[in-house]
Amino acid sequence: SKLNKYKSKTFYKHKLKAIMKLKLLFALAIFSSFSFSQIRGKVTDSKGNALPYASVTVEKTYNGTSTNENGEYELNIKKTGTYTLVFQILGYKTQTVIKEVTSFPATINATLSDEEYSIEEVVVKTGENPANGIIRSAIANRKKNTDKTDKFEADFYSRGIFRVKDIPKKFMGVEIGDLEGNLDSTGAGIIYQSETVSKIKFEKPNNLKEEILASKVAGNDNGFSFNTAINTNYDFYQNTIDFNIPMISPIASNAFTYYKYKIEDTFTDSYNNYIYKIKVTPKRDKEPVFEGYIYILENSWAIYAIDLDIKGYRMKEEFIDVMTLKQNFSYNENNKIWAKNTQSLEFSAGIFGIKFNGQYTYVYNNYEFVDSFDKKTFTNEITTVDINSNKKDTVFWNANRPIPLTTEEITDYIRKD
Repeated sequence: SKLNKYKSKTFYKHKLKAIMKLKLLFALAIFSSFSFSQIRGKVTDSKGNALPYASVTVEKTYNGTSTNENGEYELNIKKTGTYTLVFQILGYKTQTVIKEVTSFPATINATLSDEEYSIEEVVVKTGENPANGIIRSAIANRKKNTDKTDKFEADFYSRGIFRVKDIPKKFMGVEIGDLEGNLDSTGAGIIYQSETVSKIKFEKPNNLKEEILASKVAGNDNGFSFNTAINTNYDFYQNTIDFNIPMISPIASNAFTYYKYKIEDTFTDSYNNYIYKIKVTPKRDKEPVFEGYIYILENSWAIYAIDLDIKGYRMKEEFIDVMTLKQNFSYNENNKIWAKNTQSLEFSAGIFGIKFNGQYTYVYNNYEFVDSFDKKTFTNEITTVDINSNKKDTVFWNANRPIPLTTEEITDYIRKD
């Protein structure tokens, strides 16, 4: 009896220590995640609601990031001075904030108001759908627009997360359990989380050289993340985009065979660019087509943004319900180039009654557009991984991670690690 009491007291003593240690680690992680950021803040709407995946860029540069699921962002700025930040998200007015930064960390928040749309300004020719004319102009200017970004170097960041829900207690008579603590009592939880920091060189259409500098996988200190730059080049200036099968771009040369178009709204951005929001609808349901919205700039007819759905059955992936691809492009007044700065790919799926969802988030920073690459740049070796890439500490990640982790993600890392 005394032995059992001793064992019981010892067990709870160790358990209490473990809990206290976990809380301490969590507090340190929260603190350190802010301590090393340079400019940070939160983006909300006029009602105070967080705006996830808003684009935040330093004006006239390609230094930018995206907000996380809670509307929080961080920018890696190394010098004090006066900065102009551009906050942008589809459906809201672009906001420009000028602030003198005298010390770090600095906080710059932004509140975005709803976009004021106006379709009265669209000139309609008798008997013609005005959206068709805009799409024709976008198709005619594809080569000119894609050639502006056909060769570049950039910093690249990617993050992937998979969640499951409704996992049954047993599957085919086998006890599933909580998957080593990954699931809560409802059978839901994060089963995979990882991120990478890379430097990439790219030459259209498909030449890629990626150097992975840092790789992190929750719960696996020897793991290498598989969410790299490979297969993330969703270029809608091309006729097709590869999603296991070739999907027809809404501005492909033969796009009118597959799609119908409608102008839903128009608006101007902070540079007084006039933008058309065009609804894209498939003509036939079973073909490899997208649906959703494409945003086209007047005069240049370049892509301003992409917000398109891909149904699983349309890309011959029956277990996938839907994937949503979003792309945001930022403008640099110095070189007059629109370049993709953020991209996200969300999906929901299910198999054997188990539902899961996930998201990949990508940030492109510090573009350098070049006239040519050395002939030996692109070989069969597409990706190289630094031997110490999975040994980077918290200080490195907090200094180089462009999108701050949410509390859920921080907790998942700590618990699994």
